[in-house]
Amino acid sequence: MPELTKTRRALTGLPALLLAGTAPLAAMAQDMPKAPEAVAAFEPVAAGSGEGLTIGFTQLALGVPFPEALQRGMEEAAAEAGVELITCDSKLNAAEALNCARQFRTRDVDGLVTFQADAAAAANICAEGPQVPVIAIDIEQQPCQTAFVGAANAYAGQIVGHELGRYFKENFDCEHDAWVSLESLAVGVVNDLRMDGMREGFEAVCGPVKMERIIDTGAGGQADTAQRQMTDTLTALPGADKVIVVGINEDVVTGALAAARSQGRTDDLYLGVQNFDPGNCQIWSAPGFVATAAYFPEKYALLILPALIEAIKGDGIAPEILVPHEVLTPANMTEFYPETSC
Repeated sequence: MPELTKTRRALTGLPALLLAGTAPLAAMAQDMPKAPEAVAAFEPVAAGSGEGLTIGFTQLALGVPFPEALQRGMEEAAAEAGVELITCDSKLNAAEALNCARQFRTRDVDGLVTFQADAAAAANICAEGPQVPVIAIDIEQQPCQTAFVGAANAYAGQIVGHELGRYFKENFDCEHDAWVSLESLAVGVVNDLRMDGMREGFEAVCGPVKMERIIDTGAGGQADTAQRQMTDTLTALPGADKVIVVGINEDVVTGALAAARSQGRTDDLYLGVQNFDPGNCQIWSAPGFVATAAYFPEKYALLILPALIEAIKGDGIAPEILVPHEVLTPANMTEFYPETSC
């Protein structure tokens, strides 16, 4: 029997109902997903290893928890390595990222670290920047990236989806009313890998998801857009009290929770998240928080800087260096982040 597939499309206004694919029989095994070979370990930066080098860093959006944690880690690692780090905030805007690339072209930088949300704009941004080694963070920056450092996107999705499936199998015999996927279509393949991974992980335990709704929350995944769209979605699901909500990041899940609170339906949501900000108690103390994939943005620099320094010095580096994700749940989150007060 031919395998059915799911069509992915951007939505505006009231999200449309999408049909889920039928999982192959082999995918129904309940084995925990296995990490890909490109996953690396966090290792300390060698003191003075980048002495005299200047690196330009295009940030996604300062003032947001994930980039702020990443920024602190980059500054600490750069100081340890003896690197001059120049940061330019793209503010989730491709035009701003383009301006950052142009600025770096005039600053005589030796390498670039690029974290910008619009994968489709990457070619223009690459063309305007200096022709130096480039590390792309979490979002592909073709054609100029020397290496990609960031999430093992499919795996990060699968481990959260698997935990959601395990939870629903144990507590509800896999019964649920809807699967709401809060996505960011602008980031391209990263979005598809991560969000499809969550669905696949769940389906490997519980079989096909029901009432799948895909919501585009804008470039990078934005809380206000998620809140508006989720308000419409919940209105269209009256009486549904087992709504699984999966998000490409914490921001969109925070938006979904705000929408649920406005309708008195917080208890109806069961949450699968990506990343863990220890201060985001709205999510981690929510009654339906099930699991997240920890990304450890505060440690990204331990993967980024050594690789970029090697590339600047002419050494070959792996084209893909992936984060060692961990599944965090209400039961174990303080083991990884004891400072959280949630």
